[in-house]
Parts: sequence; structure tokens; C-alpha cells
Amino acid sequence: MRYLTADEIAALHVYLMVERWQEKLYGLRDAGLLESAAIRPQNAAEYEDADVFDQAARLWEGITVNHPFVQGNKRTAYAAMEVFLRLNGWICDAPNRDLIDTCLALATGEIDAGGAAEWLRTHTRRIAEHGPRTD
Repeated sequence: MRYLTADEIAALHVYLMVERWQEKLYGLRDAGLLESAAIRPQNAAEYEDADVFDQAARLWEGITVNHPFVQGNKRTAYAAMEVFLRLNGWICDAPNRDLIDTCLALATGEIDAGGAAEWLRTHTRRIAEHGPRTD
């Protein structure tokens, strides 16, 4: 399993906020809260035998609710979760509206990491390890 470090998530945040959305207000607010969110997938795997979806959901929820960044926490949380899934062979293919609704539900506490994991199980697919078959 490939995990994202707090530094990688912070770099992703800066890239998204500056390059993608041209935000003026961005940056790390609390390094401890980011580190706490970043380690959640590994803890879930180690102590709860969590699958990739539970681990991704823990990362997503951790960044969303910890608010380690000045601004853009929900966007960065989703992006980090998506990168984590892709690094581990999965891709989220949910329609944008479903994605936005789920991000907001996670942020407001309407769902927790368990609910987010269930949502991910129905909105992800395996990335093909090889190109199309030619035989």
C-alpha cells in the first residue's frame, strides 16, 4: 500500500490552491492536524485491518474535519483521497454532483468515514494494470 505523507499532502494543497484555483489565501494552519489526518489510513490498516476504501475514507475525513489548512480543506481532502486511491490502483468515477454532495455530507457530519467508505465502494473501479488486450 502506498501512503501519502503530510508533506506530500501539503504540496498537493499548494499546487491546487495556486495553480488550479488561483486562490490568494492558502497554506498550512496546523502541521499537527495534517500529520494526524495523514497517518489515519495507516493506523486503520494496522489496527483495524481496513481495506483501501476504509483507508481512503479515513484520509478524506481526517483532512476534512481537522481543517489543517487556512482554506481549501474539503477540496484538498478530496484530492488527497483521490491520489491515494489512484496510487493504490483505484479511481473514483462518481458524477460531480454526487461527489460534491458526499464531500459536504462528510464536512457536516451527516456521514462519517464509514459512510464515506461505503460510498467509495460503489463509486470506484479498478485501474487496468495493462493496456487493452490485443489477442
